[in-house]
Amino acid sequence: MTEALRLPRFSPADVVTAANGLCGFLALLVLAGLWIVPPGEGLAHKELVACLTLYGIGMVCDVVDGPIAHRFGSSGLGTYLDTISDTITFGLLPAALLVARLQEDDGWMAVALIVACLYTLATMLRLARNAWLEHARAASAPGAPQPEFHGMPSPVGGNCVLAIVVLAPAPLLSAAVVVIVSVLLVANFPYPNNKTVVGTTYVAALLVLSFAALAGLISLKVPSVVALVGLLPIAVVRALQTVFRD
Repeated sequence: MTEALRLPRFSPADVVTAANGLCGFLALLVLAGLWIVPPGEGLAHKELVACLTLYGIGMVCDVVDGPIAHRFGSSGLGTYLDTISDTITFGLLPAALLVARLQEDDGWMAVALIVACLYTLATMLRLARNAWLEHARAASAPGAPQPEFHGMPSPVGGNCVLAIVVLAPAPLLSAAVVVIVSVLLVANFPYPNNKTVVGTTYVAALLVLSFAALAGLISLKVPSVVALVGLLPIAVVRALQTVFRD
């Protein structure tokens, strides 16, 4: 007789992963009021800080859920729950913030919606592909080490888009950068894992700078520039290397 499937129990890591998605959802609620704001008034500083704070907490949850799973065990839901939470926090939220920022310039709403939809779609495809690869790897080689990321990871893409939201360059440049990020998310090139000493140090420094900026100790532009300079060029160079190698 076939044994009935048992639903997995939630683990401490699942709670932290879900908290990531809830942070994105709460930030979207903050943004919801902006849809009734007349064009030209745009994104107020307090709403931006509230959204960025929740995004930062979501990033922390995304960083620590893996170590918590290793320490306390996993329910097996991690990969799927992570995909949902990352879609909300690193996909929907940056896209919505981008629309809120670009609507400050009259005549750019249509472009903002198109670019935001493109970025959201790219994030969903990247996360779905990653979940499928994780499942296929586990089925074919149980216990095998996790492979390199392929394409720009969704938190990296989210950081780049939020940096554009904060720095607020010309609308055309903003849209162009987000399109590049969207392409990099679904491109097939190896992206360095941030679990190295250098990667871990950079992520920690970026988080410290981000929360210092949110606390008003430094300008929000400081972590935004650090994020763009430290994240986007790596992805572009890796993608170009793959293109010319092939």
